[in-house]
Amino acid sequence: MHIYTAAVYSNGYCHGQARWEKLNDRERWAVWELPNILESWHYVGKQKFVDEMRANHARIFLDSGAFSAHTLGAVLDINEYCDYIKRNGDILRYEDGVVMASVLDGIGDAYKTYENQLKMEAQGVRPLPCYHYGEDERYLEWYVKNYNYITIGGMVGKSQPQAMIWLDRIWDKYLIDGSGRPKLKVHGFGITAIPIMERYPWYSCDSSSWIQSAAYGTIVEPNHGSLSVSGKSPSRHDKGRHISTLTEIEKDYVFRKLEESGFTYERLSTVYESRAAYNLWAFGVINSLINASNSERFKTRVKELF
Repeated sequence: MHIYTAAVYSNGYCHGQARWEKLNDRERWAVWELPNILESWHYVGKQKFVDEMRANHARIFLDSGAFSAHTLGAVLDINEYCDYIKRNGDILRYEDGVVMASVLDGIGDAYKTYENQLKMEAQGVRPLPCYHYGEDERYLEWYVKNYNYITIGGMVGKSQPQAMIWLDRIWDKYLIDGSGRPKLKVHGFGITAIPIMERYPWYSCDSSSWIQSAAYGTIVEPNHGSLSVSGKSPSRHDKGRHISTLTEIEKDYVFRKLEESGFTYERLSTVYESRAAYNLWAFGVINSLINASNSERFKTRVKELF
């Protein structure tokens, strides 16, 4: 599985951008060596971002950003989106000749998403189709039959148990063969819960948890989980919820891990950008741990009446 860290360029962390200047050498290396980045056209459609990505020889997975645009009341033009993909193929990721760019979603309208898929293909762009939470399953059936790489979205805002009930069903019924292996490549949009990354044989997924956690004063320690480190965090008064209130054994373990990874508690507790860089590094480690333990099969079968 490949975990794509979302919105690294649009948050200004890459070489030549504003937040890069606030990072020390170790933190810059954590950003520079990122293998997988996803960006939303809604945010990186401006030429400024194109120039920055091109200067860094970036190869990104491109999401349309339709959900973000919808929440802000913005309208995205499908012709402009297709033109962007055609003009900037050199900064986009390709897998087996397939461009890693998702369809322009019709938010809340499965037929509109399907229609946009066909419209984009008619313009010479074959995006990755997207099936969303709760949509008519006939759309998913059609995508599975006609594409080798699809995306699954619409899970933002759903609780982990709620998302897993739905994912269990569609993986079992449509996405795996009799041995539990995936029939095709599947990307999960906006996966924030590590158990969901681990449970299913995704080919890829993306997450913006690295930046969200940093904003809340938290780091994602690969073996320990989320941990508050900010000196301003309210949780510093709650036992076991902040690095300073761990037991001595736990504290020794965490500080040793930070030292081994080249990051310092002093910067993580005071510098927002340091936490973000740490989390980018941590998701790479988490990706390796998942791949090392994952059998690439989905073993949980869903019992249905019919």
